[in-house]
Amino acid sequence: MAEEHESSMVEFEEKHLIAIMLFLSINRTCRKIDIYTKVSSNPRIPDKLDKLESLGLITQTMPAGTRSVIISLTEKGGIVADNLAELDKIVKS
Repeated sequence: MAEEHESSMVEFEEKHLIAIMLFLSINRTCRKIDIYTKVSSNPRIPDKLDKLESLGLITQTMPAGTRSVIISLTEKGGIVADNLAELDKIVKS
């Protein structure tokens, strides 16, 4: 069990994952384009969002009649994002 937990945390070593989660800790829900404009315009952002979704931290939806992908924290993602934001505050203080 501890081994499984460790491998999940290693996922966050990938560039921009923590930054995306910190952005979502403030915004909770946003458009995919907001990630590109506010976090990073890295062409691999879709892969990073897919990874966060596979971890159960976000959902990606495209409402009918729109071309915008909406990124939302899951309940689990909200807990992780809030904890990352708290850690960020501790490190900055």
